[in-house]
Amino acid sequence: MKRIYISLIAVSAAVCMQAADTLTLNLPAIVDSYTQTEDGYWEDTYKDGVIEDDIFRFSHTGTSDGGGGMAYWEGFTLCTSGDTTNYGAIGSSDGWIAKQWGCMAGGGCDSMGNAVKDAPYLVAYWGFSMELADDTYHSVRVDFTDDEPHKCIGTWICNHPWPYYGNINGDGFASAFTKEGDYFALVAHGLNEQDEPTGVSVRLMLATYSNGALHQSADWQYMDLQTLGTVSGIYFTMETSDADALYGANTAVYFCMDRLSVLSADRESQELARPTGLKVTSSGEDSIVLTWNKVQGAEEYMLWLDSTEYGKATDTCYIFRDLLPYKEYTLAVVAVNKTETSDMASITGMTTDETAPTIPQSLQAEATQHSITLTWLPSEDNVGIKRYTVYTDGEPYKRTTTCSCDIVGLDAGREYMLEVEAEDNAGNKSEKASVTITTPEDTALEDIAAETEVQSVYTTDGKYVGNVIPAKSGIYIVRKNSKQTIIFIN
Repeated sequence: MKRIYISLIAVSAAVCMQAADTLTLNLPAIVDSYTQTEDGYWEDTYKDGVIEDDIFRFSHTGTSDGGGGMAYWEGFTLCTSGDTTNYGAIGSSDGWIAKQWGCMAGGGCDSMGNAVKDAPYLVAYWGFSMELADDTYHSVRVDFTDDEPHKCIGTWICNHPWPYYGNINGDGFASAFTKEGDYFALVAHGLNEQDEPTGVSVRLMLATYSNGALHQSADWQYMDLQTLGTVSGIYFTMETSDADALYGANTAVYFCMDRLSVLSADRESQELARPTGLKVTSSGEDSIVLTWNKVQGAEEYMLWLDSTEYGKATDTCYIFRDLLPYKEYTLAVVAVNKTETSDMASITGMTTDETAPTIPQSLQAEATQHSITLTWLPSEDNVGIKRYTVYTDGEPYKRTTTCSCDIVGLDAGREYMLEVEAEDNAGNKSEKASVTITTPEDTALEDIAAETEVQSVYTTDGKYVGNVIPAKSGIYIVRKNSKQTIIFIN
C-alpha cells in the first residue's frame, strides 16, 4: 500500500500543474497528418522526416534500404496499433521486425494515464550504435518548434511489447531477466541553448528483477521531468543490465510515450538561466578545478559535490579540495541572486592518482623439475591494487589478482629469474620484486626404478596404465609412497 500511495502523490502533483501556461502534446490532433498503415504505424516510418505539433518536434530517421536490402528507422514514430501480442520466440526475434508498433497498455493515454483504446501514441527506438560513434548525436530527441527554452514538467511512458516479453522469455538477442539486479531503464537528459547536455538526467525503471521476481508494468507510468529544469531540448537513452561490452544493449531498446508537458516560454522568460559551458580545467590527486560561463543577472553561484552543497563563488571558477584520489565526482553549479535560483547544471570530473604501489614483499619460490610456485605479500596503495604481473627472465608470464602464481612447463636443471610487479587501479606500477631459483635435475629412470616399488602409473589425462613404468615414450605421472613425480620417457 505504501508504494501505491507514493505513486498517486506523484501523479496528482503533475496533474495540478496542467494550468493555462502548460503546453501538452496532443497526438489525436495531429494523427491525421501522419497516415497510418493497416498495421497501425506511420506509413513514412522508413523515410527521413520529423513528427511535430505546435510546440514539440520529435526526431525521426528512416530509410527503405539500410544496407543489404534491409529497411531501418530510429527516433520516434506515430502509432495507433495498440497491439499487446508477443511475436517473439525463445532464441528468435524475427517475428518482431514487422510488428514493432505495439504498446503494452493497448493504446495512448488520457491526462490521468488511463489507456484509451485506438488512441495514438509515440513508439521510440534508441539508435545507440550511432551514439557510440558520435557522442554529440542523439537519435531520440525532442526539440521545441518556437526555438525557445521551456521548463520541463513530465510525460507518460509505457513498456513496449518487444522488451517487455524479451525480459520474460529472452529472444534472439536478449536474455531473460532471472538474476538479482537485472534491470531496464529509460533516461531523459536536458540540452542547453548550445545544444550541449546540461549534465542533469532523470531515470525511470521499466523492469527490475529483485527479491526473486521480475517486476515490470504493462500500464502507463508517469515520468516526472521537473528535475531537468529549463531546457532547449530533451534527449533519451536507455540502460540495461543485458548488454555487450563491444556491441551494446541486447535488450530491445524501445519505449512508448504520450502527453509530454512543458511550461510556456513566456512563463520562463524572467528566470535565471542555467549555467552553461561547464568544464574541468585541471585536476590533481585531491582537487578538481571547475569553470563555467557567466550567467546574466547572477550575483553568486552555489557549488554542489555529489548532491551535497559544497561552497559558493562569485567568480566563474571554483576549486573543489580535500577529495579522494582517482575518484569520479559529480560537480554541479546553480546561479542565484536575491530573488531567483537557476536550474542546476552538472558535469562529472575525476581526480588523478600519481602514487605507485609499494613493491611486493617476501617473494618466495618453490621449484620442482618443471614448475615453480611463487608467493608474496600484498602491495599497498592509496587507491587499491588492480593486479600483479609475473615475469620470467624479463618476459611477462601471467597477470593475477591473487598473491601467488604457478609457472609451469619449465626445463629441469635450469636457473630462472622471476619478478613480480604490482599495478593499481590508475595504472601506476611498482618496482619489481625479484628472486632467482634453479629447478631440480630430472630424476633418472633407473633411479626411480631402484627406489621402492612403483604403486601406480597414469597418463597426464588420468588414465591408469599399471604399476610398471611403460617402455613407450611419453609423459607419465608416477605415484609411490604418497609422492607424485612427473617423468618423461623419450
